[in-house]
Amino acid sequence: MDKDVRLLGVAQGWPFQEKKGSAFYHLFRKLGESKQMVEVADFNMPMTIRRLFLLSNFSTNKLRWKVKDQVDVHRYRYASNLAQRAIDEADSNYNSVLQIGSDFKVGSKKALGMKGLPLFSFHDNNFISYAKSLPNGVLDNRRKELAYHFERDVYRDLSSIFTMSKTLRESFILDFGIPEDKVVYAGFGSPFNSQDVSGKDYGSRNILFIASHSFEAKGGRDLVKAFRKARKSVPSLTLTLVGRDWGINEPGVKCIGFLDKRNAKDLLLYQRCFEEASIFVLPSHKEAFGEVFIEAMSYGLPCIGTRTGVMPELIEGNAAGYVVNPGDIDHLTSLICDLVGAERDLKRMGENGIFAVDSEYQWSTVTSRIVSQVKKFI
Repeated sequence: MDKDVRLLGVAQGWPFQEKKGSAFYHLFRKLGESKQMVEVADFNMPMTIRRLFLLSNFSTNKLRWKVKDQVDVHRYRYASNLAQRAIDEADSNYNSVLQIGSDFKVGSKKALGMKGLPLFSFHDNNFISYAKSLPNGVLDNRRKELAYHFERDVYRDLSSIFTMSKTLRESFILDFGIPEDKVVYAGFGSPFNSQDVSGKDYGSRNILFIASHSFEAKGGRDLVKAFRKARKSVPSLTLTLVGRDWGINEPGVKCIGFLDKRNAKDLLLYQRCFEEASIFVLPSHKEAFGEVFIEAMSYGLPCIGTRTGVMPELIEGNAAGYVVNPGDIDHLTSLICDLVGAERDLKRMGENGIFAVDSEYQWSTVTSRIVSQVKKFI
């Protein structure tokens, strides 16, 4: 007899996730629509407490301050108490629990254990993957050890771990020593429906770059340098930068400020940027998942990323573009010059991206994998 899955979702800052339309929000919404998630147990840290944790990690180096706060296990433990309280207050008839991430722990709680409920988590990243993306010396060994052990304890209590990417799944297995059958690749759903690109003009020679923050870390400086060099060979080449006004004012470059996809007018302009481009380039130095690549593929845009994180999986794994080494401006330049004039190749890669979105990057596919695994434990 088939068992009904009745998940309790556990998330920190759920209203914020909903407001920004995060991947976690779309996952929970899809599970809710199918009646397989009956409630979301949300918790928020009081602002005063949050500021105290932030101050306790103060550093004159902004990046070090941010990273110290990001991996603060004292904050994780406080959040764990809040999460457990939120579960206590949930009044739905749930038979399994799905938490977002690993910066809080609920598996050791007696009340949850007494109910005999299986516990799962969903991830776009983990500590080791995050730490590998940091410059040397930013995070001291003691903090690394504390964060690693906290996460490992979280994973020990889980029935299964769901990941957004196959690359991240490998990290859980290799970096944390978690058994292969415990880590399940669930995937990610495209924010946009795939578009009909049969009439798309791949001869526009317009490069699109999107980043709402961290221009340098996202490879923005590298791309601008490559663009300047490529434009000497391809004078008609243009570059559209979306995210904010980065202070770049030079021939062929168009800067568009931040576009809020929750705003109908901004969303139309955002989508038009994809429609008018012939190639999407984000030579990021680090990328936890890279949702924007899936957005670009939804519009039939070939992609150029870097050989880090999940980008090789998303781009070359789907034959939807190419990756270069981070900071390799010469290779990026030559690749741009080769591709912008090869319209047939661009169309082929764009169609491959569309196929990947339709066949793999759908929330219905993600939820089906999750529900199938959960059923094994209820």
